[in-house]
Amino acid sequence: MKSYRRVRPVGLAAMAGAAIFVSSPGASAQQSAVPAVVTLAEAIRMALAHDPAAVAAEAAVATAEAGLLQARGAWLPTLTLSSAYGNSSNQRFDQSTGRLVSESYTAQAAGSYELFSGGRRLLQHRAASAEVAAADAQYRAQRFQTILRTTAAFYDAAAAADLVRAAAQRFERARQQLEFAETRLEVGTATASDVLRAELEVGNAELAVIETEAALRTAELELGRQVGVAGAAQPAAASLPERAPALPPTDQLVARAVRASPAVVAAEATLRSRRAERLASYTPYLPSVRLSGGYDWFAFRFPPDQQSWSVRVFATLPLFNGFQREAALQRAAAGERLARARALDAAIAARVAVESALQDITAAERRVAISDRAVNLAREDLRVQEERYQLGASTILDLQASQLTLAEVEVAAVRARQALGTAVARLEAVLGEAVGGGQGE
Repeated sequence: MKSYRRVRPVGLAAMAGAAIFVSSPGASAQQSAVPAVVTLAEAIRMALAHDPAAVAAEAAVATAEAGLLQARGAWLPTLTLSSAYGNSSNQRFDQSTGRLVSESYTAQAAGSYELFSGGRRLLQHRAASAEVAAADAQYRAQRFQTILRTTAAFYDAAAAADLVRAAAQRFERARQQLEFAETRLEVGTATASDVLRAELEVGNAELAVIETEAALRTAELELGRQVGVAGAAQPAAASLPERAPALPPTDQLVARAVRASPAVVAAEATLRSRRAERLASYTPYLPSVRLSGGYDWFAFRFPPDQQSWSVRVFATLPLFNGFQREAALQRAAAGERLARARALDAAIAARVAVESALQDITAAERRVAISDRAVNLAREDLRVQEERYQLGASTILDLQASQLTLAEVEVAAVRARQALGTAVARLEAVLGEAVGGGQGE
């Protein structure tokens, strides 16, 4: 009787979940470093601290606050203190002392205040306040975008780990089927074709393990980059969600998004800022009135003993400045129109995104339930087919069809849970807040 080669696993040590290899203290330098094991909450916290986009959004808030501080300062008077000392080879006659002197000392205190600006300061303050509100909302929106990307990367890695375990189970089942086929071949109840088909399935299962291990490594490296780790980051065990959190009715979520979504709030604040800037562009057509004064000390010796003071009130009204006022007004009006269109689009986009995310959550929950039942049914079908094959009541094709069906529904179950978690994160990113105890702020 011809003997057939038994396929052995290559590089599949501890297949039931040991796809992550860690180095012991005495291991060689070529082995992988121990990956960071993180929960979803820890990954989000680390990502928010390291994501360049989130840091840039935070810096934009500081810049907007600096602009508001400057706008507030325009309401205050300007004060200046100055002094000077001079010495020259050309001597001058000091009448107070009757001597020739070459040194001079001066000091001055000056101040000014704008009495009337045509409303410019008020409108600039209003625009700066709106810019701060817009920057705050954009920062919050960026935080939740970072949370969304981190959650997606986390669930990618968690799903990849589950797929490695599923591939390992498929490989182990394929090996058992090969043993069944060889045993039946030895007793003469199976053909050589059965063994060949079983060996082919073992090879296919081994390739699936290799591919899922490679995908897992890539997903963990991407997660590590997202959380700021120079290497792989490994999700904590049992990370994929089993069900979605309890959610309010759709109309309530839509109303909440249209009212308080970070993108909507930012767009509306930007519109208020652009409207104030447009109104401020009218103020150059009005006169401005400024009060200024100063006090001077000067003499040819120290300390200076001669004093003088001055007070001035002056008004300015530009009659023609090369159409600069007209151009500024036209640009401001165009900016307001653009901001208004973006605010309207942001509200519509928030409504669409909420309803889309809710549909995805509902569909993902249904897929989870269906795939879980399919896994149970496929496992029972495979058990029955294995018993029938051992008894000679079914063929190797029937057994392998059950094996492939189980592998497919196991993958579908993992992907369904991954899609569920990502859909919930999408909804939270639109709302700008966690839902049902999610992983928001």
